Amino acid sequence: MPQLMLEELASYFFYAQGGEGPYTLHDFVRLIDELGLQRANEVREDVVRQIADGRRLPVIRAELVA
Repeated sequence: MPQLMLEELASYFFYAQGGEGPYTLHDFVRLIDELGLQRANEVREDVVRQIADGRRLPVIRAELVA
């Protein structure tokens, strides 16, 4: 899976939360800045892999928040 740049990653996470999510684009920019670009890409790849394996997005979200 290709590595995304900061703006692409922030957009990916922002739109992946669906509809009127609780987080703004700025929140994701700040989060990615804190995690670092490589780690944020790893998180994205892990989420995509889990979805491909049939895990439901609400379950993944709940685990990431915990």
